[in-house]
Amino acid sequence: MTRRILSLWLPALAMDRWRLAHVDELGGEDDTQPRVLISDTAHGPRIEAANRTGAMAGARRGMMLADARTLCPALLTAPADPAGNLAFLEQLAVWAMRWGPWSAMDPPDGLLVDVTAVPHLFGGEGGLLDDVHAGFARRKLALRSAFAPTAGSAWACAHYGRA
Repeated sequence: MTRRILSLWLPALAMDRWRLAHVDELGGEDDTQPRVLISDTAHGPRIEAANRTGAMAGARRGMMLADARTLCPALLTAPADPAGNLAFLEQLAVWAMRWGPWSAMDPPDGLLVDVTAVPHLFGGEGGLLDDVHAGFARRKLALRSAFAPTAGSAWACAHYGRA
């Protein structure tokens, strides 16, 4: 039997988690305002994550806040929480065991799940992926995923393969 690993990549994990934690004060209007999550560095605040509107305005992960503000003066900021993101990812790893006998965190924003001999329980790999994507959609988390015989190839396909 060929091993099958499912890589789950949450490309917007930090921003999705922040949005879910602040949904009451946002009133569902998060993507209408350009927003970034920042962390303090020796050279000043650095962007850790940007929402869709912020990214469209030019803000990118790793960019200095001052540089992003030259592109978009109306950029809203909030502090990044890498420890909270890691704890949330750990909870997701436990929850993801519903699709296989083991799962592992792939920090900072991914999971790996061994789904060898599991897809038939969901009507095949397509059915398994439908269930996975439906579960993450219910939690309002952006997701890209891929199956492969090894963790490395599944990771590469999830990050760089076709959507």
